[in-house]
Amino acid sequence: MKDAAGNPLATSFAWSFTTASSGTACPCTIWNSATTPANITGDAQAVELGVKFRADVNGVVNGVRFYKGSTNTGTHVAHLWSATGTLLATATFTNETASGWQQVMFATPVAITANTTYVVSYHTDAGNYALNGGYFVGGGVDSPPLHALGNGVDGANAVFVYGASAFPRQTSNGNNYWVDVVFTPQ
Repeated sequence: MKDAAGNPLATSFAWSFTTASSGTACPCTIWNSATTPANITGDAQAVELGVKFRADVNGVVNGVRFYKGSTNTGTHVAHLWSATGTLLATATFTNETASGWQQVMFATPVAITANTTYVVSYHTDAGNYALNGGYFVGGGVDSPPLHALGNGVDGANAVFVYGASAFPRQTSNGNNYWVDVVFTPQ
């Protein structure tokens, strides 16, 4: 063996090392694509449905996902809000499949601050949304670096408002409406 200048070393050295995964590959989401809801409601009213979340680190929200049942038809619009209701981004879903997870990316990713509550939501005119009753009553969902907050952490989770698109402030029984964030740490 030789050093950087080309001189022979007095003895040979052997090095070994192990690389480790840096964790979850991102962009990150709270739920993986194999996770599915228990029910699709028969509630056919126009509604904005959302989830409160936090990230462990600063980063950007690239977009929004939601789980769609086959009867949740029509145009769907995604929103990112501050915890107080300031609209930070919006995008319209395109090229949706008949059912399953749908995803849209914002034209410009939105910077968010670690350990701060935000809301991602989507609006549907057709209703018939995904639902798991009482989902957030027993706690949140931890999928580092993301966390869907359990009821009691910054208020109740799983938020909604009926009618035209607006900041979803109402809650009911800690229900999960299967809305998700697409996030990249920075």
